[in-house]
Amino acid sequence: MNPFKKITHLARRARLLIDKSYYPRYLKHQGVHIGEDVVILYPSYIDGRMPYLVEIEDNVVISLYVTILTHDATSAWAGDLIKVGRVTIKEHSFIGAGSTILCNVTIGPNAIVGAGSVVSRDIPPNTVYAGNPARFVCTLDAFIEKNQKTAQSHPRLEGCHFQHPYIPQERRNELKEALSDGFAYFCATLPDNK
Repeated sequence: MNPFKKITHLARRARLLIDKSYYPRYLKHQGVHIGEDVVILYPSYIDGRMPYLVEIEDNVVISLYVTILTHDATSAWAGDLIKVGRVTIKEHSFIGAGSTILCNVTIGPNAIVGAGSVVSRDIPPNTVYAGNPARFVCTLDAFIEKNQKTAQSHPRLEGCHFQHPYIPQERRNELKEALSDGFAYFCATLPDNK
């Protein structure tokens, strides 16, 4: 690597330590194709050897500590072989925290991968998969229906008032009270029939 490119790379890495929202732009500089309105929370890891083999389409959310690999070196035990493959995450998909996406995989569109999953095969459109290895849980329509039904019997709160560590004690107590019988749901705005 020439000295100018090395200094530019180090400057981008330093900026990443200061500004976590810079992460998607950092990945684009590394060669990852990233569509519009994509959220990639830092720290997540996209294979640094061949990041240009990763394509993330529009409106995708990738949570914390997700690992996306474009190579598999375990095949080296079979001789001088390293498996290499593309990873494509189609539009409107969600990848849960701590998941690992192995090479040669396509996810979605409109798919959900549950937290902590290991994805070694394609995830079909409009489905929910979870586990190690990731297995079919339900269709996206069934998932939406279940959560909407469950939300009717649980407290709903405007999330913007609670998602910061320095909120007033009154708000903290309000959330703790809402969670006294289990869980609640955050909404962008509360429905009229709260």
